[in-house]
Amino acid sequence: MLDPATRTPPSLPDFIIGGAMKSATSSLHHLLSNHEQVYLPDGETHFFCMDDPVQHSGFFFPARAPSQRAPDYDRHGETNLDWYRQLFEPAHPDQCVGDYSSTYLPAPDAPLRIKRLLPDVKLLFMLRNPVDRTYSHYWHRVKTGRAVHGFEYELQHGPSTLLLRSFYKPQLERYFDFFPEDQVKVILFERFVDHTQAVVDEVCSFLGLETAVDVAGVDAHQNRSPVPRWPGLQLLLNYCTTGIETRSEGQLPYPAQPQSSYALQGLVHHLRQLNLTPRRPPPMNDSVRACLEQIFARKNQDLGTLLGVDLTSYWPFLRKQHDEPAETAA
Repeated sequence: MLDPATRTPPSLPDFIIGGAMKSATSSLHHLLSNHEQVYLPDGETHFFCMDDPVQHSGFFFPARAPSQRAPDYDRHGETNLDWYRQLFEPAHPDQCVGDYSSTYLPAPDAPLRIKRLLPDVKLLFMLRNPVDRTYSHYWHRVKTGRAVHGFEYELQHGPSTLLLRSFYKPQLERYFDFFPEDQVKVILFERFVDHTQAVVDEVCSFLGLETAVDVAGVDAHQNRSPVPRWPGLQLLLNYCTTGIETRSEGQLPYPAQPQSSYALQGLVHHLRQLNLTPRRPPPMNDSVRACLEQIFARKNQDLGTLLGVDLTSYWPFLRKQHDEPAETAA
């Protein structure tokens, strides 16, 4: 168990769940929150990447008064840090304190900022087959009103984060530049799903907890992503209501200004929910999947070597890409 006297600094996290999005980070957060020796605030904080315009476009809004400002990590550092500390004040002195933000992994500025403030923090990252993660990310955007086109169009003309958040290798390398390997634990989504208790036991041991969580007594499947019964109708609704619903991406001491009345936002939210059902999304087009497999195999080349894991047993497309003969010039 962690010694409260050695926590550096007090009232700040001992560990961070840092991503990747749609890789069961919410489930891990929920399981650890049920541990009596752990304190985790509700929801994602996004503290170390609050001013990243790529990861958090929804945090940026027109200021309507001089007192209202967009997030800025450095310019208002003392105010931001005071707010961040307050998130962990409810923790008991003998609890292991954690932060949770699925955008820390892809955010370029986050590793150095975390190192400067929390040099001894332990880092947990969850990775999922990047093709499946990207597809799940898209349907999350459909559900929340952010996507207005089909998957292929969004890949080509939509937010770059759909692809960028699946480029795991360069993201992890940034962290390994600042943190030793014994402070970083990488968990594969596929193994977490198949062997949840074993993985949670390993995480608790990594955090120095005396006991583990009995996952049998906890609903580990958090942040379920229902999909539309009629996707075309949902995309049309999203298009017609773009900008009406406030896009809440987290907390932060910078309240977003609603672009429309709360009553209208509530109506739009209700309409979107009416078309959602708990089922799997439709299969991905085979040619699109093949294209994504090629991209992610290239961008994540040697990721298994970096992690010391045979990823081909979890992500079969890597084996297929490896076995395909290289093209030769005529």
